[in-house]
Amino acid sequence: MAKNQIVKLDFTKREVTGTGACRKIRSKNLIPVVLYGPDYKSGLAGTVSARAIAPLANSGHRETTLIELAISDGTTVSALIRDVQRHPLTRQIRHIDLYQVLKGHKLKVEIPIRITNVDTAKGVKEGGLLTHSTRLVLVEVQPSDIPEEIVVDAKDLEMGAEVFVKDLPVPEGVVMLTDPEVLVLHISALRSSDDEVAEGEEESKEVEVVAKGKAAKEEE
Repeated sequence: MAKNQIVKLDFTKREVTGTGACRKIRSKNLIPVVLYGPDYKSGLAGTVSARAIAPLANSGHRETTLIELAISDGTTVSALIRDVQRHPLTRQIRHIDLYQVLKGHKLKVEIPIRITNVDTAKGVKEGGLLTHSTRLVLVEVQPSDIPEEIVVDAKDLEMGAEVFVKDLPVPEGVVMLTDPEVLVLHISALRSSDDEVAEGEEESKEVEVVAKGKAAKEEE
């Protein structure tokens, strides 16, 4: 359960804002961004390279990967991606909000859960279906200790097995905030066609009984 790598980006301040200005910025293969945080409560507008930030912004770890911003005024700021705005049709990145993180101050972030060995899980090999119910958990952690993901190995899980948040392997220094009783995954038996037919027949019988009862009341 490795920690995320730190991504380094050049952040150039900008004075111009608005739709037209942002369109011109994007035409130069740059992305308009705004940095918020304890030292930037009103927001600091800037630009970053589209080529440099796109791989991170399009990844599943964009909100947990620490970014080191080299700002054009000579300062260096650590930040996380907080929001990515995209074109509704092309899905191209239009704008990104960043949030400053301070060393020594814990953050609340959502960490993705990844399940390994799904196809070789004991319960799946016996004909069961593994259902991944919860894909993100909220944790509190120091910026430097943010885990890339939490991994659950399903290899030894048998039919009927359930994994809850309280069962997750949480790394040292990470405080779990999600309810420990939330179900993460379970392996259940697949319903056979015979079971579905039998259930359908039972439902038909119930409908028939209700219909007969209703008809009898109407005759009265």
